[in-house]
Amino acid sequence: MERRLIDQNAINQLIEVQLKQTVDQAVEKLVEDTIENLLFNEAWLEKIQNQIGRNVSDRISKTLKEVGIRDIIREVVIENADTLTSDINRELTVEDGLVVVDNHLSTETLDTRSDVNIGGALVIAGELAVKGRISLSNPSFRELSSTIKEEALTELRTGFIEETSNTIRESIQDGINLKNISIRGMPLVDNDTLAPGIKKTNIEQLGTLKDLTVGTELSVANNRVGINTTVPTSALSIWDNEVSIDIGKRSQNVAQIGTSKAHDLSIITNNQEQITINKDGLTWVKQLQVGRNKISHANETPGYQGAKGDIVFNTNFAPGGTFAWICLGAYRWQELKSA
Repeated sequence: MERRLIDQNAINQLIEVQLKQTVDQAVEKLVEDTIENLLFNEAWLEKIQNQIGRNVSDRISKTLKEVGIRDIIREVVIENADTLTSDINRELTVEDGLVVVDNHLSTETLDTRSDVNIGGALVIAGELAVKGRISLSNPSFRELSSTIKEEALTELRTGFIEETSNTIRESIQDGINLKNISIRGMPLVDNDTLAPGIKKTNIEQLGTLKDLTVGTELSVANNRVGINTTVPTSALSIWDNEVSIDIGKRSQNVAQIGTSKAHDLSIITNNQEQITINKDGLTWVKQLQVGRNKISHANETPGYQGAKGDIVFNTNFAPGGTFAWICLGAYRWQELKSA
């Protein structure tokens, strides 16, 4: 009977242990699942964080009240008054009701009850909004207005020129009605004639010209060219001050080079006159050679080598004397006398 009772007690204890373990395991599993679910619950996490923040804030406030933080700060300020005053004076200056900041002033907002005077440049990183009115008499505003006006005019001028150029280009491509274009009230093109108001051009190539006058220096008309004259009398007429030179046709199959005025005409080589024809037709020849023989003048028997047949007339001729010499070859000269 006693043995059976002992076994029953052991069984009860065993059941109790097993039941406790089962309950502990179930509770532990429930807690783990609950915590795991709460960890992914943002509302619960925010609630926990707020509660922690309030507890920490309350604890800090209570501690500060207990230790008398205001008294401690007051004592620190009083003990370091000289140092603080020196540091403040390096940054701030209070004088005659003015607070002067020597270095940088940083603030989120700045409200003033009166004017703000700025001695240097005003740099604005964000937007500038003016709620009131801008003084039109202010020099800075006038300068700003003038600058904006110039930039606007430049932009408009550039855009207008570009737009006009494009319009003209398109019109040229489509064909321009020149009758609708005028210069100083006169048509740009009147039938086949350009307006006389056109003074300059960059034309690089011309077709066949019938007449051309370049000031008074050059004239081309009626198959004649005039230099320094607008009325050429020959194919080429050249005026050099008071002298006229003509080159052209004299008559059928006859050309002429000369002057149509009462001027002498000289033919020059090596910058020396060789032949001169005066206005009356008298011809002066510096040296003359007919065929192979030279004809010249001297006042004595020639002492140079000549060609056989050369004749030298005596410029010192006397009646009954030698009037010329004829070369017999080399240095041999024969006197020629009148009969």
